[in-house]
Amino acid sequence: MHSLFLAAAGQSWNPFAQFGVTSWEPFVANLLAFLAAVAILRIFAFKPIQKIIEERRKRIAEGEEMHARSQQELSEVRQQGEEIISEAREEGRKSIEWAKQSAEKLLDDKTADAARTAHDIIDKSRKAAALEAKQEQESLRAEFSRLVALATAQVAGKVLTEEDHRRINEEAIKNL
Repeated sequence: MHSLFLAAAGQSWNPFAQFGVTSWEPFVANLLAFLAAVAILRIFAFKPIQKIIEERRKRIAEGEEMHARSQQELSEVRQQGEEIISEAREEGRKSIEWAKQSAEKLLDDKTADAARTAHDIIDKSRKAAALEAKQEQESLRAEFSRLVALATAQVAGKVLTEEDHRRINEEAIKNL
């Protein structure tokens, strides 16, 4: 051990000699350069990179939050859509029922109108037939009167006056 102290006395004490470090000056210079490089990298490289990574984490978290929110909104929209479709179906069913009732009422009204119109036509036809029959009777009476007057004129052998025609017609009509 003594020899160790003696060797150390001639040289400065170097605990890193076993690692191949023979002089302190280059070691300290390299150490300072390494620390400076670490400080520069930390300030100009690692912090901006960490900042970018943190921003991306925030964006990803916001994106996941927006995705969850949009999924929830999508499910709400789907539910609302189903409710709207259900309401539309119900309104459609009601509209169809109303249309059926309206159609039935319209059909009943039109049937009643057609029946009234048919009845009116039948009444008019009867009246027209009665009027035509009456006119035919009058025409037949006139013809019959003329024929009776001619027959009477031929039987009596004289020309009848208007007064004679009237009197013979009245008697013939009374007999009919």
